Amino acid sequence: MSKQSRLLEEERRKVNFSVEELTNIYDGGVEQTEMKRKVEAAIHNDPECRCKDVGMMTREERFNDGMRRTIHLNKVVFPREGWNAFSKELDYVLRNIGKEFCLGIHTGVFLPCILSFGSDEQIAKWLPLGAQLQIIGTYAQTELGHGTFLRGLQTVATYDKASQEFVINCPEISAMKWWPGDMGKSANHALVMAQVVIDGKKYGMHPFIVQIRDLTTHMPLPGITVGDIGNKVGFETTDNGFLHFNKVRIPRENLLCKNSEVKPDGTYVAKTKDKMVYGSMVRLRAIFLEGEVVSALGKACTIAVRYSLVRQQGELEPGKPEVAVMEYMTQQKKLLPYVAMTYATHFACLKLKKMYNIFEQKVKEGDLSGLPELHALSAGMKASVAEQCTDGIEILRKSCGGHGYSNASGIPIIWARAVAGCTYEGENTVMYLQCARYLVKCYNQVQTNRLHGTVAYLNNMNQSTCRVNKANDFQQPAVLVACFQYRAREVIKSVAMKINHLTKNGYPNHEAWNKCSVELVNVVKAHITQYIVATFASVIDELSCSPPVKTVLLQMCALYALENITLYSGDFLKVGYLSPKQCDLALEAELDLLSCLRPNAVGLVDAFDYSDDLLQSCIGAYDGNVYERLFEWAKKSPLNKTEVHEETYKYLKPYLHAGRDILEGKTKSKL
Repeated sequence: MSKQSRLLEEERRKVNFSVEELTNIYDGGVEQTEMKRKVEAAIHNDPECRCKDVGMMTREERFNDGMRRTIHLNKVVFPREGWNAFSKELDYVLRNIGKEFCLGIHTGVFLPCILSFGSDEQIAKWLPLGAQLQIIGTYAQTELGHGTFLRGLQTVATYDKASQEFVINCPEISAMKWWPGDMGKSANHALVMAQVVIDGKKYGMHPFIVQIRDLTTHMPLPGITVGDIGNKVGFETTDNGFLHFNKVRIPRENLLCKNSEVKPDGTYVAKTKDKMVYGSMVRLRAIFLEGEVVSALGKACTIAVRYSLVRQQGELEPGKPEVAVMEYMTQQKKLLPYVAMTYATHFACLKLKKMYNIFEQKVKEGDLSGLPELHALSAGMKASVAEQCTDGIEILRKSCGGHGYSNASGIPIIWARAVAGCTYEGENTVMYLQCARYLVKCYNQVQTNRLHGTVAYLNNMNQSTCRVNKANDFQQPAVLVACFQYRAREVIKSVAMKINHLTKNGYPNHEAWNKCSVELVNVVKAHITQYIVATFASVIDELSCSPPVKTVLLQMCALYALENITLYSGDFLKVGYLSPKQCDLALEAELDLLSCLRPNAVGLVDAFDYSDDLLQSCIGAYDGNVYERLFEWAKKSPLNKTEVHEETYKYLKPYLHAGRDILEGKTKSKL
């Protein structure tokens, strides 16, 4: 056993709570943990499913291997285990195949959107084909010239009454579909979002099923130009693509018509409100935040904490042996707040998913009243959580020093995938402003109507100040929730009043909004942070668990909140809720918490329960055997296949030979 492995074993003996109990809580119960581990074992024990060491692989190698693993999973493992694309185990399947899989958009977006947008007959036709991979689909919405601004999409679907067909066309280059995953080389069908035009009148964006490749040869069909857009920062196993339509004709029946229909004579029939198209995006945000962004932060925390516990550097006390870098308060301040953030945002995302599931049930009863709140919350959560988590992963990477810069650490690969979450499913600034519009509207209503749900805290607009006068009091959940709710109320009130003032003084609404947009982004950050803090505190309050686990969760909640008080102390001072002295007490409380949590650091990340296969990290493995793994990994570099790298040595060779001759006295050196 290496020295580093012994150090990590010693750290685990210090942990004063049950890691397994905390894992069960994080997973949502013992049964969920058992299901997760059953899925993990099924994948881990199948040699064809296990992740290869991707750090040295090219993008094409990763794409090829990802497709091999995906097909094996669907056609061998799924039937063997009794799973399918809609099994309750699917979330854990995606968790345990890591980053190296293909057809994520086909499975996670194309098939669910058929269910969301299709009639019963269309679902019966298309869903079985897709579920069995007999057709591969993509979700083609984003265009080269437009992304988040859906009304600006330029792809058109013009109805031809004579033939009872839609003509799908990209009128200019910026109208081609750009970015959808699985589209470049895999998909033979696309769920295309296009503007419906009938007799010259536009009816808005609608979903169509369009075949784009021949099912026998896989070649693009006439009128279709399709391909891969090239290398990105991450998502190496995803063939994000471009798709151009040149007057492609499809049957009228290929308009997915659950929500609206075009009759043979061109009559347009709306069956539900057009805003239902946003429901699918709300669903995607609710799912991907936890599965892609928060989980990525948890993996990075696991790697950085484990490494910081075995990496010894410098003398904390002069003349004494070197200490683990985790002993330094600065390292604790870099790492532990992001461990707390992982817990806090995890439970907030779970609540968002529950809210969506409730909304989905009410939609079946014809009740769409919850959509505005859910859309605003999912947009704000998407922007704020994606931004916080990806910024955190980069800080965690830097906290690992030089080894954090290497793919061997695993963190650069984790970051490269997670950072895309700041853009897809809505660019963050646009998402902030969509949420802000809802919050300002709620503030304007609170004078006459009592608010409910996630904005109920706005009902109390009374002036107040925090009465805490001891650092320890800042660790109480009720105190922290009050802090963040007051701050959010006041910043919303401030910007709403500013907008109202500008409009009363002659500014058009759009101009007043644009002038206040910077403050509006901060409004949403304040709102979402209070939602996360309040949700985490509520989860802990309702939890039945052992005292040590509850204590450590309360500490996590307080640490997340106090870190945000420190970061946004200007807001708390500006609204008058905290005094400068209280801000100092909040920082003191945060630093005290770091010392309290330090002995439990490894237990807190072990509870995330990520296997070494998933982490793909030489410095974050469970056994802490860092340096041997790094050396073995380096030896696998393609540049080390031969002792002499002939392709580059040929350029150096004549100069090095000349140097040899000089050193051997055969020639003289020239300046």
